[in-house]
Amino acid sequence: MRVPIAVQIKPFDIEKAQPQIDATREAFTRYLDDVFRKSTRSKHGLMGPVGKILSEVKSGRRDPGSLKGYAIRVHEATGRSPSPASLEALEQGIDQLVMLLAEAPITVHDRILDRLDYGLYYDLRKKALESKEARRQAWVGFVREKYGNEARLSEAWGEEIVSLDELYLPRKAEGSKGKKATAKQRDIAAFWESQGATAVVEEEEE
Repeated sequence: MRVPIAVQIKPFDIEKAQPQIDATREAFTRYLDDVFRKSTRSKHGLMGPVGKILSEVKSGRRDPGSLKGYAIRVHEATGRSPSPASLEALEQGIDQLVMLLAEAPITVHDRILDRLDYGLYYDLRKKALESKEARRQAWVGFVREKYGNEARLSEAWGEEIVSLDELYLPRKAEGSKGKKATAKQRDIAAFWESQGATAVVEEEEE
């Protein structure tokens, strides 16, 4: 007669894992702060290489070294290498994520990854919106310093400007330095030139 074996499954409280999820999210955020992303219009663009890493983890790849090598390969494909500080943050994020999943039952892995995925996306989207608004304010300041008020700006641009404070942030492509460029196009070109290369992400936003 076989003796039945009783197996007690210890419940896993995902809320207790939240600090580890947050720490991983913070590491990935630090990494992305220093990583060039061509556009932030979509979730895919905003998440950058981290989105690809999470997809690999969801598909079953859990070896830290393999994931780090995959991330570097993504960078090589873009022709841009991460800085030492950025690479360190990436390594921390991957190590923490793999450790967290190793400690948690496989039945909750998808829930953990979803929390990390959408929590990180929220953080990044919020930062992108704040950055875009800061850039818009810089544009308003640029125009205000040059023209002083709505009347002078309206005359220069040949259009009615109701309020300087409500000016939208123009895209870099709207500017021009050509001989036939309008005053507005020249102003836009001069503004983006003053902002430097760091403006690439914001200027592509709609």
